[in-house]
Amino acid sequence: METHYDKMTILRIAKYYYLDGMNQQEISAIENIHRSQISRILKMARELGYVKIRVSTPESFTADYLGNQLQAMLQLGEVAVAPRLSTNQDQTEALYFFAARKLEEVLPQCNNIGIGLGKTLYHVASQLTTQVSEKKLNFFSTVGFSGTHNPYLQGSVILDNFVRKFNGSPHYNNLPICAAMHLLSPIDQKRYEALNRAYESLDTVILSVGGQLNIDYPYFEEFSLFSKDINISKGLTKSHANLLGHIIYDDGTSLELPDDYCITSMSLSALKKIPNVICIAFGEQKIEPIISIVRQGYVKMLITDEQTAQVMLMKLKNTDF
Repeated sequence: METHYDKMTILRIAKYYYLDGMNQQEISAIENIHRSQISRILKMARELGYVKIRVSTPESFTADYLGNQLQAMLQLGEVAVAPRLSTNQDQTEALYFFAARKLEEVLPQCNNIGIGLGKTLYHVASQLTTQVSEKKLNFFSTVGFSGTHNPYLQGSVILDNFVRKFNGSPHYNNLPICAAMHLLSPIDQKRYEALNRAYESLDTVILSVGGQLNIDYPYFEEFSLFSKDINISKGLTKSHANLLGHIIYDDGTSLELPDDYCITSMSLSALKKIPNVICIAFGEQKIEPIISIVRQGYVKMLITDEQTAQVMLMKLKNTDF
């Protein structure tokens, strides 16, 4: 942004207004600059990143206590618990708001960031605010798409929200989440191989976790296309989690596909090597999947809400999870 005011003038006026509590008329008199210009300079200070206005959730002893307890029991690097912010029983908006603020703190320190998909990430992404970053962040879609009508299952939709808010560079995965390799064109096969190489360069992945497989499962249609060759019945009877489209069982195994089929998402083996994997998940039905993927070493940081944290802590203390 071009301006005929030097940086010191912009910073001085920003200090008068934001730190000293002076109004624009008072600043105008001191600086001998017309009041209309003071307003423009303050706007300039925000756009240039000289002024960073932060809205954060209030501190909560309960949320901090739950986070510390879960962090110790799950042996995670960090557990961030969203405090109750509404009188409503439904605290989903509070979780989305809290998670977005947390990501705005964490992501500027990252470089190559993988983004998953799902309803939770979709709404968290919509809560992000425009950030000023000194470096260009790279965002990669780590999951193929599913269906045509559900925005929660279109990785590019969620990825674009992150890219816009952080002024980053997008890298898309435009393949169906479950694919037969012989049906992929040569160029799609090359793109799939290039994506797998790119995933190895990630330093951060942001994901959520799905629960029990059933006939209403988002990816069931894709999996059922190959049901003659895939033993999918195991998923209907055994507790598991869905992580980046991979079906994971409690014993550490995952849904096996024939050689010609593949999940076009980032592989589980690659995911385990990522230094910073952030899982955003909540709800009582997600507790067992969360514990499962944490215990299997896929997650380094968990973001959840108070109610989920309380029930999870109770289960961990009272059962043999």
